[in-house]
Amino acid sequence: MNKALSFVRLDYFTVKPYMTLKNLAIFLFVACFMAATSKSTYASIGMFMVFASMYATTPFSLGEKNNIDALYTTLSIKRSAVVFGRYLFALVVDLCAGLCAFVISLTVLQIIGATYDNDIREALTVSVIMFVIISVIQTVQLPLFFKLGYSKAKFFSYLPFLGMFALSGILITFFNNDTYNLSGVMAWFESNLMLAAAISATLWVAIMFVSYKVSLSYYNKRDF
Repeated sequence: MNKALSFVRLDYFTVKPYMTLKNLAIFLFVACFMAATSKSTYASIGMFMVFASMYATTPFSLGEKNNIDALYTTLSIKRSAVVFGRYLFALVVDLCAGLCAFVISLTVLQIIGATYDNDIREALTVSVIMFVIISVIQTVQLPLFFKLGYSKAKFFSYLPFLGMFALSGILITFFNNDTYNLSGVMAWFESNLMLAAAISATLWVAIMFVSYKVSLSYYNKRDF
């Protein structure tokens, strides 16, 4: 675990030069603009977290350019530590992005005097949902990077985002018909909040575990 945490710090210092004030300012401006114009937390939180999550893939790009993976083998760093560290780093990035988006959205809505969509509970719920969505998308992306490398997997890494939008459209259509009603599903979740949270958390952990195992299997088979 200590080696994995050290690897997280290494990835942070690798990405840090790219976290420039200019990039952060652009992210903040777009997030604030979307929150102010829509008077809603949804778009700004989602946009900020999608952009910020891109930093989770930066170590793969830099590692490939500088052949850092070969260096790991010469330093006798276990591949399991590399994979686990990359997963931890991605989750830390997602958590920080979610927290920042949550604070920014609420701050902007308070400044502009929004009265109907500046509820803390709503913003927190949106942040948690986006964290889950982004992290699940990464469970598809990370195995691709570990199997193919950054250059070959870059195109395919965008497909999960397209799949997310397609799935959203299908679910909206599915629940808007007369047979199935989204309000009924939401009512069940609200009345069984603890059970729904426990089921969702268990499913999320299972998906992360399977993704980690797949990534480790792919990474162990690569030659550097």
